[in-house]
Amino acid sequence: MERSSISLSYYPCLSELLTLPVFRGSRLLGCQTGLERVVTGVNLSDTPEYYKWLCAGELMVTTCYSIHDDPAALAQFIPTLAAGGMSGLCVKPGQYLGQVPQTMVNQAEMLGLPLVALPEDVRFSDITKAVSDELLRRQTALLHSTITVNEMLTRTIVEGAGLEEIARMVTDLTGCSVLILDCINDRRALSLTEADAVRFAGLAWDAQSSAIIAGARMYVLEVGGHSFGFLYIYDMEHPIEEQNADILSRVLQTIPLEIARERTVRESGDQLFDDFILHLLSDRITNEARELTRAKSYGMDLAENHLIVRARLTESQGAGNPYAGVFQRTLLANEVHSTLTNLGLSVRRVRSGEEHLLILSSPLDDHGFSALASRFPPLVEQMNRGYDALNITAGCGRPHTGVAGLIQSDQEARVALRASAAKGGGLTCLDDLGLLRLIYASDPDQEVHDYIQETLGRLLSAGPPRSTELMNTLESYFRNFGNLRRMSEELYTHYNTVVYRLKSIQEITGLDLHVPSDRFRLELTLYLYENGWYHQTT
Repeated sequence: MERSSISLSYYPCLSELLTLPVFRGSRLLGCQTGLERVVTGVNLSDTPEYYKWLCAGELMVTTCYSIHDDPAALAQFIPTLAAGGMSGLCVKPGQYLGQVPQTMVNQAEMLGLPLVALPEDVRFSDITKAVSDELLRRQTALLHSTITVNEMLTRTIVEGAGLEEIARMVTDLTGCSVLILDCINDRRALSLTEADAVRFAGLAWDAQSSAIIAGARMYVLEVGGHSFGFLYIYDMEHPIEEQNADILSRVLQTIPLEIARERTVRESGDQLFDDFILHLLSDRITNEARELTRAKSYGMDLAENHLIVRARLTESQGAGNPYAGVFQRTLLANEVHSTLTNLGLSVRRVRSGEEHLLILSSPLDDHGFSALASRFPPLVEQMNRGYDALNITAGCGRPHTGVAGLIQSDQEARVALRASAAKGGGLTCLDDLGLLRLIYASDPDQEVHDYIQETLGRLLSAGPPRSTELMNTLESYFRNFGNLRRMSEELYTHYNTVVYRLKSIQEITGLDLHVPSDRFRLELTLYLYENGWYHQTT
């Protein structure tokens, strides 16, 4: 693919021209440092009054025919060209000079004017044509770039070109692989050149993006002091020239137009869903059937299990890059979404003040969903390490169904979030709080009831006389400090029967009386139950 204007300047520098075939066999005699001078044209002159026709930026090409036998004129030739702003001197010395005088070489080195000796077989007309062709090629590339940028601008505003399409257009414009990070809408668009597509063929999409970021030039998509995201151009070998600053600037202004338009489209749709969810979580629900129907119109089946995670993101102090927090928010949002989706969960995000609500949905039952939720804390801990510019504080509720279940999961997430904030961040699940959940609860009565239900519910649901026998046995166990002989006497029950009942209690509750924390939980829950904190009709 022909390189576009963004990686080429409007005019070539002398070092670039010397790589053209017409200059094959040429020798640089003086001033290596001046090779980066820009060449705007060619000046062919063999007249004594050459100095009248000098134009800054041009490349002088001559045989020195008119001055070769005039020592004074030769002595002034290099200084005159340097004073006139010429980009360099190409001389064919063979016929008239024989060889370039060392004085001219020394002058060229001192005045910073590149001096090139041409081979005898080169024709000046070939040099003129080669340089003119290169200038025309670059001007054509610039025109193509301008047309491409104008087309991008028009299609963005009028036709609604998407981020992926714009990324492909920037790739066509630059000849480079391109990654666009949209920090407003949490999107990424990656466009690879054919060569890079082969190079990164074995990598996953995220790994390709990381490779582009690691080896690219980054440009901030900023308008009015507000960062919309970042543009990465993957081509370290061809820095963008100042002459193309206008084109690049227009590219950087065009992309935020698409981002802003996408945000507007999303806000009109997302805001309705956000308002609906916040209504469910904060208002008194008078017609659940109507709310279920409304939920389906947003693609949400409340008959499934739903779990809510409440999270707060704060930027770390002292981040070296002022955009690091914005940048990492985008990557984090994408990673969270992809991670949870890969676990088989449907993910919806709602903004509530300074907090983000993740509503996770799944047809899994409570047990399966809870098993998945147990994997969340280590994932968040890993993310906290990977995004050093951000601090993540989050609380995770439990899965429930229906409108009441969604509300309950949110209340649980609030409790867990308070606990997580108290311990300095990370993610806390309600089930991990144990007794602390009763302290942080916004509705202690209900939370204590739920705590008893989770701990003793299966014992109580066994029904009399079974439930009565087991509850009496558990009470006797704590009253007698686990002394089986005393328990047998108190219950008027055979020793082996007491042992059997205790084994049944442990199997039914999933708690081990020989583990101090489990024993404490059973004793506390039994105390709360006996003191009227549990209501069968609740």
